[in-house]
Amino acid sequence: MNDAVRPRWKTLWTFLALAGMLLHGFAGPRPGWAAVADSTAPPHTAASLRATLLHGGLRTVAGRSGGVPAVAPGRPRHVALAFGLSAAVPGLGQAYNRQWVKAAVGLAVEAALWTGYVVWREQGLAQRDDYWAFAHAHWSPARYARWLNDYSDYLRQDHNRIIDTPPVSIPGGIDFSNPDGWTSAERAAVRQLFEQIRALEADNGVIFTATGATFSHQLPFFGEQQYYELIGKYFQYAPGWDDYPVWRTEDGTFTAAIDPEAVDASGAKIHVSDRFYRYADDHARANDLLRRASRLSAVFVVNHVLAAFDAAISARLHNNRLASSLSSSLTVGHDAFGAPQTTASLRLSF
Repeated sequence: MNDAVRPRWKTLWTFLALAGMLLHGFAGPRPGWAAVADSTAPPHTAASLRATLLHGGLRTVAGRSGGVPAVAPGRPRHVALAFGLSAAVPGLGQAYNRQWVKAAVGLAVEAALWTGYVVWREQGLAQRDDYWAFAHAHWSPARYARWLNDYSDYLRQDHNRIIDTPPVSIPGGIDFSNPDGWTSAERAAVRQLFEQIRALEADNGVIFTATGATFSHQLPFFGEQQYYELIGKYFQYAPGWDDYPVWRTEDGTFTAAIDPEAVDASGAKIHVSDRFYRYADDHARANDLLRRASRLSAVFVVNHVLAAFDAAISARLHNNRLASSLSSSLTVGHDAFGAPQTTASLRLSF
């Protein structure tokens, strides 16, 4: 290479070195660094800067005072982008920040939460479908309405209660085990049945004989969430189960089973049947699984929020470190013999 071309190459290498410094950013200040490079120190030549570009980040040149600190890898990061990535998927913002361990942990936690949520929710929904089917097969609103009518007669005859609400009119021919097969007319008849049941339950003359208290609950309409809740929770609905004991004989005599709240010496309900308790257990297990899934969904949201703020804070700290950086400039002049000479000056800024 001739002498005329060599200065141009020196200038190009110097420019590339400084461009590399600006693109990659610089590490924060270290103890002992001067805010401004020592003006008495020998200037860095184009050759030294070219060597820096070829062999890595800037390092203090041996034997010179006021050395130049090493360049920190990385560029300024978008805080909002880091926040948004981890808000969408925890770990992505951490990966954007090149925090690989945090990214792996965030993704692992997210996967575990999703797995737990899906498994518990699917199990809970499956068990819910099972106890719904069990209720349709073994608990009948018509049977409960018959007991309610007979219980009202029992209160009038044996306890002199005044009950103004008329007895429930029970429609025939409705299959309560297959509600999906009901016609619109049957659905209307079921609705009317429930309205009559609720009216009789609300009558102030209908009481629990043991306590004298009126009924605390009214039967929710068929298929509502509370419908499935109450028939396996409150003993007033125990007579609706098909294994409940006979409460009235053919000659009209009331048996002890007319009162589902009757207890023995230990306080246990005497007449409440096994299917009531089995249904209550199945219902509780399904609800427990669904509650677990619901709690995980709350943890899922919290995990997204925490990961998003962690990614944003890390990006902000990274940018703050980069703010303590080197500014650079090029000066082209001539040496004592008139030959072109390029000088690079570096300054630390905070």
